[in-house]
Amino acid sequence: MPAQITMPQQSDTMTEGTVVKWHKREGDAIKAGEVIAEIETDKATMEMESFEAGTLAAIVAREGQKVPVGGVIAVIATKGEDAGKVKASAGSSGGGAAPAPVAKPQAASPTTPATPVAAPAPAKPAAAPVPSAPKANYNFDIIVIGGGPAGYAAAIRAAQLNKRVLCVEKENLGGTCLNWGCIPTKALLEDGAFIRRLRNGAAEHGVTVEGLKIDFAKIIGRSRAIATKLQKGIGSLFHKYKVKSEIGMGKVLAAHKVQVTGADGAKKEFTAEHVVIAVGARATELPFAKFDGKTVINARDAMTLSAQPKRLAIIGAGAIGAEFADFYNAIGTEVTIIEMLPQLLPIEDEDVSILLKRLFERRGIKCFTKTKTDKVERTAGGVKLTLSGENPGEVEADAVLVAVGVTANTTDLAAPEAKLELDRGRVKVDHEYKTNLENVWAIGDCVSMHWPESMGMAGYRHPDLAHVAHHEAVHVVEHICGFGQGGGIDYKSIPGCTYTHPQVASMGTTEKKLREQGREIKIGKFPFSASGRALAAGESDGFVKLIFDAKYGELLGAHMIGENVTEMLSELVLAKKLEATEAEIIDAMHPHPTMSEAVMEAAGVADGRAIHL
Repeated sequence: MPAQITMPQQSDTMTEGTVVKWHKREGDAIKAGEVIAEIETDKATMEMESFEAGTLAAIVAREGQKVPVGGVIAVIATKGEDAGKVKASAGSSGGGAAPAPVAKPQAASPTTPATPVAAPAPAKPAAAPVPSAPKANYNFDIIVIGGGPAGYAAAIRAAQLNKRVLCVEKENLGGTCLNWGCIPTKALLEDGAFIRRLRNGAAEHGVTVEGLKIDFAKIIGRSRAIATKLQKGIGSLFHKYKVKSEIGMGKVLAAHKVQVTGADGAKKEFTAEHVVIAVGARATELPFAKFDGKTVINARDAMTLSAQPKRLAIIGAGAIGAEFADFYNAIGTEVTIIEMLPQLLPIEDEDVSILLKRLFERRGIKCFTKTKTDKVERTAGGVKLTLSGENPGEVEADAVLVAVGVTANTTDLAAPEAKLELDRGRVKVDHEYKTNLENVWAIGDCVSMHWPESMGMAGYRHPDLAHVAHHEAVHVVEHICGFGQGGGIDYKSIPGCTYTHPQVASMGTTEKKLREQGREIKIGKFPFSASGRALAAGESDGFVKLIFDAKYGELLGAHMIGENVTEMLSELVLAKKLEATEAEIIDAMHPHPTMSEAVMEAAGVADGRAIHL
């Protein structure tokens, strides 16, 4: 029986593909597993192998032709069949009844030979839901206000699900995270770490570095170039998925109506069946320390200064404050951190924060905890801070970075007559991200989430993290489109990362909170000083600390400090998601030598089975 080659469906949004190139001609003999053509899907260009051996009897789709999913692109005459007759039959009947597909796509690899594969009956991919007919009085199906990690993810996912989408962004696609936060700060931190290794660690590796010079402007320029490149990438994705975008300030006028005000003051109005608010947040300003961009600065200012400050004071020792302390100290700035609470990184496990403070102080960073900033005065040389608490006195610096939290960007977000409900300046939403307005939703750093008592979330606050915003965006859009996979976001297991050196990574509950709750726990702690891989890398500071339920072995918390521990955290997030116990983490074979072996060893300590400690 002739075998038909059909256009496969490679994603839930794919409706057609393009034949890019044929590697075989009509009449050519074909082996099972041999690459016969290249196709272009909505994701990438893929090679196709034949599951059948025979003769390529008929090429139905020419190069450059678009073919719907399931459409026949060629017919193979199998063993004993006359290729000419098969071709004639294909031409007259359109290929006849379609048997199971006999070709499969694979990632293109010019050096890897094709491997014959038996022809299973492939499972049919889940198709994207068919969108309902758009309502005539709406310009779009979904309008997203905000183009950051929540906004652009929501816009792209909605477009993938065949919705007509408009994304409104006030400044740059990618939002604060891509342009002024997550990404460019990591570039600065990597440069700082590189400089620190050259200055302090080169000799240990047998390298002599003389006349080390730092070009602050180039460091800043590299960071900005990376942000610009990624920003353009978001624009390309919008073009690919046919997402419309407007640069301007979005305002909710009513449940289904949004106004966009451009930089020139021109106003446009758009309507949509659904509106998703994803406007993010900005740095919180202290009443006695107003930002001026030069001496009293926020995080955005700190990564675009025209000159390196000789002395920098930082108010707030959360992730932002700690990361900038790490970077500026690495390039030679005298840094002082002032934190009201008892520890650096106040939300982290105490053991982690204690070690980070010790390492910071070893590098010359002054860390004032349990200390309050009462006054910030501008002086001829910069600023003067008046402190009280455990470290009373005055600190003088060229500039002060205020990193005490974020404030939602809800100013002028909605017209008064819209009556959008706010809670302490944030958009009030329920656990399904619904606002008080019909079909208006809110996600990301701008929300105040209210969980029902039955969910047991008392005491939890919405985490302002880019990856949380991203997952909320996908979840909400799929819910709107009726394509959700079920299950919401587990806010009790949110991973958190701080990219200081050493890095800090955590998930779940701290030891202190678990003991306050009266939980019976087991703790396994493995130091990197006992890790061969860490010693070889010259990065032996830090540890992995895992906390388990004493009775059932459930993973309750993971707290790590060390080089590249942010890359190790995903394993533990997955372990928590799959309800892995300490015994199962031990039994999961970890490759040697790696930093990640410390996870297995820490679980072993908790279970009394550690080999290397």
